Amino acid sequence: MANIVYKPLIEVLHQSEEKLLCNLTIPENLYYFQGHFEQAAILPGVTQIDWVMSYITEYFKVDTRNLVSIDQLKFQHIIRPNYVVEFSVDKLAANKYRFNYKSKHGQHSSGKVVLKVVLAE
Repeated sequence: MANIVYKPLIEVLHQSEEKLLCNLTIPENLYYFQGHFEQAAILPGVTQIDWVMSYITEYFKVDTRNLVSIDQLKFQHIIRPNYVVEFSVDKLAANKYRFNYKSKHGQHSSGKVVLKVVLAE
């Protein structure tokens, strides 16, 4: 197997203070496919959530360590190696973000991230 990677190839299609829209190319040598599952690799839901939190931190400059909840979390269709997935995050409020993973294979997952409101001192 080729060198192991931990993130998909990301192509940012749109970025603003209110929205992030990307294409994520899911490589077959992704670390998270190892052992999940031998007969047909699938991207774990926990990895999808980790990426959501990472991208909110990176692109919206928000501290996601103040997580309160992930609401309306749905995993509809699995993500397999070599899928190109459209990933979006919409800022709904200062502490709330909606995310969505979808591709030509269908709706993969979605939900809302709610963070603790931290007041400036």
